[in-house]
Amino acid sequence: MSGADMSEKSDLELLRAFEPVLRYTKGELFFPTDVAAYVRTCSLWGEDDGGKERELVPAGQLTLDRLAGAEEEWPGRYKHLRFVQEDTLRDEARRFHSTARPGIPKSGRLAAVGVFGRIVDVLVKFSLLIRGAVPGGLAAAAVTRYREQVDPGNATYYGRVVRDGGYIALQYWFFYAMNDWRSIYGGVNDHEADWEKVTVYVVERPDGGLSPVWVGASSHEYTGDDLRRSWDDPDLDREGDHPVIYVGAGSHSHQMLPGDYLIQVDPAPLRGVVRAWRHITTRLFPHTSPSGRHGIGVPFVDYARGDGVRVGPGGDRAWDAVVIDDDTPWVRGFRGLWGRDTRDWFDGERAPSGPRYERDGTVRYSWADPLAWVGLQKVAPTDAAARVELAAHVKGLAAQIDEADGEILDRRDRIRRLAAAQCVLRRIPHAQARAREYGDLIEQEERELAAVYRERALKADERDAHQKALDSDAPITAGPTAHLRSPHLPYATGQQRTTRFLHIWVALSTPLLITALGAMLLMHGPYTIPAMIGVVLLFAAFDSFARRKLRTFLAGLAILALVAGVVTGIILAFMADWRITLLVPIVVVVAVLLVVNVRDLLRR
Repeated sequence: MSGADMSEKSDLELLRAFEPVLRYTKGELFFPTDVAAYVRTCSLWGEDDGGKERELVPAGQLTLDRLAGAEEEWPGRYKHLRFVQEDTLRDEARRFHSTARPGIPKSGRLAAVGVFGRIVDVLVKFSLLIRGAVPGGLAAAAVTRYREQVDPGNATYYGRVVRDGGYIALQYWFFYAMNDWRSIYGGVNDHEADWEKVTVYVVERPDGGLSPVWVGASSHEYTGDDLRRSWDDPDLDREGDHPVIYVGAGSHSHQMLPGDYLIQVDPAPLRGVVRAWRHITTRLFPHTSPSGRHGIGVPFVDYARGDGVRVGPGGDRAWDAVVIDDDTPWVRGFRGLWGRDTRDWFDGERAPSGPRYERDGTVRYSWADPLAWVGLQKVAPTDAAARVELAAHVKGLAAQIDEADGEILDRRDRIRRLAAAQCVLRRIPHAQARAREYGDLIEQEERELAAVYRERALKADERDAHQKALDSDAPITAGPTAHLRSPHLPYATGQQRTTRFLHIWVALSTPLLITALGAMLLMHGPYTIPAMIGVVLLFAAFDSFARRKLRTFLAGLAILALVAGVVTGIILAFMADWRITLLVPIVVVVAVLLVVNVRDLLRR
C-alpha cells in the first residue's frame, strides 16, 4: 500500500486494502451474511422468573436496535436468538430435500481413521442422546430459511481495526446462519449461528506505507502461535495484499492449505505414549506423511478443499464491508447467544455469542487482545523494532556484568581478609577451632565467587553474541515458520478416491465389532477376555489391510508384543530370583552402550 496520505486512510479503507479471500469446499450451503437480515428472521427467547424459556420477541419483529437494548429491556435474564422456528421447521426441512446435497460421502471420514477411532464416533453420537442437541431436521430447515429470507447472493464481513504494540490488527469477523458440520458432513457438532474471524496484522513502513506481516485465523484445535502464519510463509497463499484462506465445509473453521484435515486429540494421560509412538513410527516409516504422526485420530474431518465458491476480490461473491468497534450498539449491547440454546453441557451443540463476548458473557480473548490471541505480544513488529529491543537487552546485560565485576572485587577482598585472619589464628594454640571456622567461611566464599564468575562469563558471552548480531546486517527476527509447533497440515488433498470396498467396510466394521463383543459378554466363560482381545486384534488387522496400513499395524503389534514379553519376563524372573531381575537392566544397559560404541568406532 502506498505511503501517500497514509495517516488519512479510514478504518474502512484499511480493511478493504487487505481483506481476505475465502475459498469454500464445493457444496457449501452457508456463507458470511448480514446480521441485520438474520436477526429480522429470528425470535428472541429468555428465561422467566421460574427459569423456563419463553418467547420475548416473535420472529419478524426483532431488529438490531432492539437487540442492542435487550439487556436493558430484560435485565438479568439469560437470552438467545432462535433462527429456525418450531412451527416452520418441518415444512422448511422438507423443502430442502428437493435440493442438491453436497457430494462428500460421510463414510469417507471413517476411512481416515482405524476401527478404534470409529468407536469414538459411536460414543459421540450416543452422547447426543443424553446431552443437549439441535432438533432433527434443523440444519435442512436452516438451509431453506437462509436461502429464502437471508442470503442476497453476496457476502458480508464485520471489520474492526485495533492499533496496539506497533501493529495495526485488521479483524474480519464472519457470521454464518448455521454450522451444519455434523448433519451434512459427519463432523462433531451442529448449531445455529457461527462467528469466525481472520486477522491481518500490518505495520507501518518508514515511508508511511503499510506492509502485512502476519495472518491469524480461527481454527479447530489450535491456539497461540499456531494460529498465525507469516506473510512470507510459502504455505500462505496470497493474491496481492489479500491472504487466501480455505474454509472448512459446514464447520467454517479456517485452514491455510487446501485439503482434508483430520481432527486429532492428545489425551493428557497418553501424551508420553503418543510422543514415543511418533518417534518409533518416524524411524520405521520415514516416508510417512508428518500430518499423520501427531495425536490420536478420531473420525471427524474438516473438508477445506477450496474447490467451491470463492468469496472476496474477483470472486463469485463480493464483500460488503461493515466497520464495528467497542461502541457498536449491537456488538456491545447483546451478551446472549446468537442462535438456539440447546443447553449442551459440552457446548458443541450450543450457539455462540457475538464477536465481543464468550457464552458466559465475558469478553472474548481475541477481541480483548488480538496480539496475544496469536502469540504476537512477544514478537516485535519489525526487524528495526527487534533491534531496539535487543540493544536494550544488551545494555541491561552490560549493567549486570558491571554489577558482577563489583561483586567479584568485594568477595575477593573478603576472602583475602578472612585468609589473613586465619593465618594469624593458626599460630595461636587455643584459637585453632576459630581458625577452622574461618577456613569453612573461606571455602563457602570461594564457591560463591566461582558461581559469580561462571554467571558473569555466561552473560559476557551472551552480550558479545547479541552485539555481533546487532553489528551485522542479518535479520534479528526468526524465519517465517520458526514459531510453528504443530502447523496445520491436511492428511489428504481431497482429490483421492477411496474404494467402494473400503466404504462398505468402514460402515459395517464398528457395529459388527460391538455386536461381537456384546455377544461374547453374554456368553460368559473362562476364555471370554482372551477371545475378546483376539477379536479386537483381528478386526484391527483387517481394518489396517483395508486402509493399506498393514505394515504400520504389524510393526505396532510387534513392538507391543516385545514390551509385553519384556515386562512378563521381568515379573517371572523376579518371582524366581530377585537378583536376576536386578541383573537384567544392567545387562541391557551394558549391551546398548557396547552397540553404540562399536557403531561409533565403525563410523570412524
